[in-house]
Amino acid sequence: MTLTAERASARQLSPAQALAVRAELRAVLEGESFSSSRRCRDFLEFVVDLALAGDYESLTERFLGVKLFGRSVDYETATDSIVRVRANDVRRRLMQHYSTPRSESVVRIEMVAGGYIPDFAWTVPAGPAPRPEPEAASQVPSPLLGDNARGSQPIQEGPAGALPRRGWRSRGILLWGCVALLLAAVSASFFAIRAGHQSNFDLFWQPVLDASVQPVINLPTTDTFQLAMNPKRTLSPLNDLHPGESLKIEPGDIVGFHDWHVSLPVFQATLSVALALERKGKTPLVRIGTDLRRDEIRGHPMIAIGSFSNPWTEETVTGLRFTFDRGVSDREAPRIRDARNPQRSWSLPHTYPEPQQKDYAIITRTFDPVTHEPFVSLAGLHSFGNQIAGEFVSQEATWNEVARRAPRGWQKMNLQILLEADIVGTTPSSPRIVDLYFWK
Repeated sequence: MTLTAERASARQLSPAQALAVRAELRAVLEGESFSSSRRCRDFLEFVVDLALAGDYESLTERFLGVKLFGRSVDYETATDSIVRVRANDVRRRLMQHYSTPRSESVVRIEMVAGGYIPDFAWTVPAGPAPRPEPEAASQVPSPLLGDNARGSQPIQEGPAGALPRRGWRSRGILLWGCVALLLAAVSASFFAIRAGHQSNFDLFWQPVLDASVQPVINLPTTDTFQLAMNPKRTLSPLNDLHPGESLKIEPGDIVGFHDWHVSLPVFQATLSVALALERKGKTPLVRIGTDLRRDEIRGHPMIAIGSFSNPWTEETVTGLRFTFDRGVSDREAPRIRDARNPQRSWSLPHTYPEPQQKDYAIITRTFDPVTHEPFVSLAGLHSFGNQIAGEFVSQEATWNEVARRAPRGWQKMNLQILLEADIVGTTPSSPRIVDLYFWK
C-alpha cells in the first residue's frame, strides 16, 4: 500500500510532533512487548524512520525484504512471506504494548493491517464542557419545573380550576420522557436476558456472526511437481535405470502445477464449520489459500484450515504462544512448541507412510488490532488434526468446558486451544484439551 502525493503531504508532521513520535518509539522499543525480538524492534524503527522522513514510497514489501532481510531485489514475494510474518508480529506486539497499564502518551504508534505504513494516533484530552450562556439558559424550558423556570414569562390565567395550557405541555413532556425511559429499561432488560442465554458456542463465534459480510473458509493447498510430458531424453533413460542408479534431471524436465485436491479430514473440517455457521444464518465462502489476495478478503472474517500448507495460518500463528515447527530436516517429525516454555513440545509418534496413532491441533482466534476483524485458525500437525479442530469448534458442548476454564470476558479475547486426539484407523477420537491461553 502506497500513498498519493496528496495523502503523503497530509501526513507531514511538525518538528514537535516528530520529536513526540521518536520519544514514543523509544518507549515502545524499550517496553516488555518488544524486549524479546530484535527483529521486531529493527522492523518498527525502520518503518517509523521512513515515515518521519516522508519516504512512503519505500514502505513496500519488496523494499523491506531487501533492506531488512537481505533478500535479492527480484525475490518472489508471493512465496516468501518473511515481511508479512514480521509485520504481523509487530502489529501484535504493538497491541500488547498498548493494552498493558502504562502512563498516557500524547501519541500511539500503529500499523494498519494489509500495509507497512505506520500511523500516529494523537491523543487529545477532552476539555470541560462549555457552560451555557446565562441568556440562552433562561430561554430553555425545564420539563421538571415547567415554564415557571423561565422567570420572565408570567403564567397566563385561564378559567377557574383550570391549569395553564403551557403547564400541560410541560407535563406532557415529562410523561413522554418517563415512557421513553421505561421502554429503554424494558429493551435493555430484554437484550440482557437474551445475552445471558447465549451459549458458549455463540460467544466464541459471535464476532464472525456479527460481521455484515460473509466469512471466508480458507483451505490448505500444495504445489505438485512432476516430469514434463514426453521428455524423450529423460523418460527413455528412466526405463533403463537399475536399483541404486541415479539420473540427472534438468529444471526444464520438471513441471509444477497447482494441486486443487484436499484430504478427506480437511473436507470434514470444512463441512463441520460450514454447517455450524449455516445453522446460525451465515453462509461462508470457500476458497483455496494461495488464491486469495489480501484486498479480496479485507473486511471478511477469515477461517483458515491447515498448518504448514496454509500461508494464512503460518503468517498469523507465527509468534504466538503455541506455534508449529517443521524441524531442521524432512526426516524430523514436525511439532508444536510452547514459546513460553521451550521444554514443552508435542510431536507425532509416527510420520508418513506409517499409520497415524495420534494427532495434535491448535485452535487460534485473534482480532486485528486496528480493524478488530476476527481471524480463526484450525490447524493440525497432520491432516487429522484439521478435522479434530474443525469438529471441536462446531460442537456446542465442547465450548462449555472451555468456558469453565476461561477467564471472565474470554469471548472478547484472543485465544489459543491446544488439542490432542487418538487416531484409530482413519477415525479420530474425541479430542482432549491439553492447554488454553487467553490474552487481550
